[in-house]
Amino acid sequence: MLSAPSMFNAPAASNAAAPPSNYIQPTLNHGLRIWWAYYWPTTLVVAVLSFCVSYWLRVLYQNLVVSAAVFIWVARLQNYALTYLVAIFGIQYVLRRRFRRFRIALVSTSVAETTDRLAVTARRGLRVWWTFVWRTLVYAAIAYVVVILPLGWFVGIFAPGLILMTIFFLVVGIVINGAISLFIIYSNILDEDFGDFRVVLLPREPAAQDAVAAAPPAASPATP
Repeated sequence: MLSAPSMFNAPAASNAAAPPSNYIQPTLNHGLRIWWAYYWPTTLVVAVLSFCVSYWLRVLYQNLVVSAAVFIWVARLQNYALTYLVAIFGIQYVLRRRFRRFRIALVSTSVAETTDRLAVTARRGLRVWWTFVWRTLVYAAIAYVVVILPLGWFVGIFAPGLILMTIFFLVVGIVINGAISLFIIYSNILDEDFGDFRVVLLPREPAAQDAVAAAPPAASPATP
């Protein structure tokens, strides 16, 4: 996987540590579960905040508190700003999330075969968030040129009406944004190094506890 440029950390050491012994290789199924745990709460929060901002922005505009230029620019940029702001908390949440059969863990890249879980601090969460944000912007720009523009030209031929076009491109935007975020989580965050730590998947419970739980009970000493 590509290594993300980081504005927070120094380059990782060349002798990267080996993965933990109980490391789980991420699959698309893991990626889908993690993506859904991130996507639906953040999308819901962004939708509620966007409605509130739009309402108060319109009130301020109607009362001549803000100009038409400010109204237009805020209306255009609010979804992007809210999405990436809420994503800070969404990434922090999903990094701490335990799933039914696995857990996300941050492990050190300097200690081989370690299963010690590093704390999900605000600094580490921001490193992961920054990777998510800059890749989302790049892929969204590519999708706009490759998908949205040609699709808009094609749909415009049939002149379906403003309401139908708005609904259509809203659905297309949700699908594209969801696909981009899924791809980034699966390909650019899971099993990826972020300077001094790595995002990996481990069993839900530590291996030592699993071994103790699975061990057969000791035989009682025979009585004479």
